[in-house]
Amino acid sequence: MLENKKTKLRNFHQARWDEPVIFELSTEGQRGILVPKAEQGIRDMAGDGKDIIPEQMRRKQAPKLPELSQAQVLRHYLHLSQHTLGADVNTEIGQGTCTIKYSPKINEQFAASPKVTELHPYQHEDTVQGILEIIYKTELFLREISGLDRFTFQPGGGSQALLAIPSMIRAYHESRGEGEKRNEIITTIFSHPSNAAAAAVKGFKIITLYPDKDGYPDVEALKNAISDRTAGLMITNPEDTG
Repeated sequence: MLENKKTKLRNFHQARWDEPVIFELSTEGQRGILVPKAEQGIRDMAGDGKDIIPEQMRRKQAPKLPELSQAQVLRHYLHLSQHTLGADVNTEIGQGTCTIKYSPKINEQFAASPKVTELHPYQHEDTVQGILEIIYKTELFLREISGLDRFTFQPGGGSQALLAIPSMIRAYHESRGEGEKRNEIITTIFSHPSNAAAAAVKGFKIITLYPDKDGYPDVEALKNAISDRTAGLMITNPEDTG
C-alpha cells in the first residue's frame, strides 16, 4: 500500500513455536534420507573418499548431530524461516541488502535448472557455449547500463565480490604509481559491514561516514573526507536506509 508516496509499514508478528530444541527431538537411529553408496566401479577407480583426507584431519568419532525424520527436518527449517523478517514474509521497503530484497521466483527457477547446477568448471568449452553466451550478453547489458568498460563474474557471492573491488582499486592505483599514497577507502555506517572489512583486508585505512540530521549519509562529510589519499568509495547502493 502506498500513501503520500511512502510505503505504509505493517506491524511484524514473529511466529512462536512451542516445541523442544532440535537436539531434544533427536532419536538415535532416525534418518530423514539415506545417501546412496557409490557404485562398485566408482569405488574401484576412486577408492574410499576418506583416503584423501589426511589422518590428522579425520574425526576420531562421529559428530553429535541430531538424528531426525525427514518430516522433522522439514518442519524445523520451515519454522526457522518464519522467524525471518524479509520481503517474502512481511516487509515492503526496498532495503539495500541481499538478505532482505525480493528475488523474483522465475529467477530462482532459472538458477535451479540442471543446465546451470550441473555445469562443471573443468568441462570442455564446446559443452558450455550456452552459459558462456549468457554471461557474455549479461556483461554487455551491464556495460551499457553503467557506462563501465568491463565486468567480472568470478566472485561467487556478495562478500567475495566486495573483496574483488578493493583488489581492483589497489591494482589500479599501483599501476599509476600511487599505490602507497592512495590508502583510504570511504564507506558509511549504513553500508554492508563487508565493505569496510574487505577494504581493511586489502590494507586500506577505513573512513566511515555517519548520518546527517535527517538520518541519511552526510554529503558534506563526504566532501570533507575526500582527499589525495582517497583510493575509492565503497558504499552500498541502495543503502540499508532503503
